Amino acid sequence: MKKLQVLAGVLFLFALITCAMLPAQAIFTAVTNTDKVKLLSEPTAAAAVVKVLKLGDIVKVYEKSPDGQFWEVEHKGSHGWIMIHFLSPKDHRQPSYF
Repeated sequence: MKKLQVLAGVLFLFALITCAMLPAQAIFTAVTNTDKVKLLSEPTAAAAVVKVLKLGDIVKVYEKSPDGQFWEVEHKGSHGWIMIHFLSPKDHRQPSYF
């Protein structure tokens, strides 16, 4: 009985770790609406620039920053934050608070 409880505990921990490692699912896709859009390492204008995107680049959008000024995005494997006003929704799945 004790071995069964230990095995169940190990399997539960394995499931938790596996779920934590899965990437978050994008909420919607968006397109940059201007040229030279900075993809930032943190949701603040003073953060380090990860890369610079051009007009029309498509990003996957994951979540909004707590202050509501940035979206967490992914572009071709690079993750970071973009100021909301530099993005326009690309599909019909965007949230109503875009």
